[in-house]
Amino acid sequence: MKKIIMAIASGVLAVGIGIAAVGCGGSGGTEIVVFNRESGSGTRDAFIEILGIEATELYAGAAQHSSTSAVVKAVAGDANGIGYISLGSLDNTVKALSVDGVAPSETTVANGTYKVARPFELMYQTNNNSDLLAGFLSYMQSEEAQATIADEGYVSIRSDAAAYVVPTEQFKDPNLDISGSTSVGPLMEILAEDYKALIKEELGQDIEISVGEGGSGKGIENAESGTSDIGMASKEVTAADFNDGSKMTILQLCSDGIAVIVNPANSVTNITRDALKAIYTGETTAWEDIEGWVAPVEEE
Repeated sequence: MKKIIMAIASGVLAVGIGIAAVGCGGSGGTEIVVFNRESGSGTRDAFIEILGIEATELYAGAAQHSSTSAVVKAVAGDANGIGYISLGSLDNTVKALSVDGVAPSETTVANGTYKVARPFELMYQTNNNSDLLAGFLSYMQSEEAQATIADEGYVSIRSDAAAYVVPTEQFKDPNLDISGSTSVGPLMEILAEDYKALIKEELGQDIEISVGEGGSGKGIENAESGTSDIGMASKEVTAADFNDGSKMTILQLCSDGIAVIVNPANSVTNITRDALKAIYTGETTAWEDIEGWVAPVEEE
């Protein structure tokens, strides 16, 4: 009879331990719910390059999302979530962490103290003779556009930008197609709308600038194939990214920080690049292993 009772007690204890382990995550702690971007994302490429992670080393248990907004929504809805997005897309539904003791901001990206940063780049065929392409490229490098870039939370790289000079004649081809990075896309839409309004006011002409997304990889592909007049990428692009880089021109629009985000309920305020690397390779899977984490008090 004693053996039966002991066996039952042991079984109950084992089940209890098993339940506790499941409830606290596979590593014996509160599971870090990792959100990643999809393959082909310029933000992902830049993020893992900065952290020194090969694509093959990425944590297989991470949930992948195909846009910046999807990552924000996922982290905002999960108290144990972590992700990364364009600094310019940061909102109050999530909390940005300092990295190695430095908070992400326009100032810290510009002065180089915030290390998780990358360029926003544009690509187009060098022999594209569209007068609207030439006009819009000139506008994006102007004093007016660079002020808009800064106002939207990105980092202008042209402190000596001159005022835009409006053409004296209407554009021969009033249509322009742009595609690529979901991080660059929201900023590009603002610049496109501003330019359309300017040309309407000054020249009385309606122009159409279509901004699609699809990721940095798609932007590079579409620019080279001519499917789009301009491709957008949220990472450094070189001639090696094209089948024939000699036919392409690459222009940096601005700089942007990559904000590491958690749920506002998370007590962590700072994280190291080493800790981020451990999370995104699956080496660290519990919040208890991250400095500054405090378990939330459950309401009775």
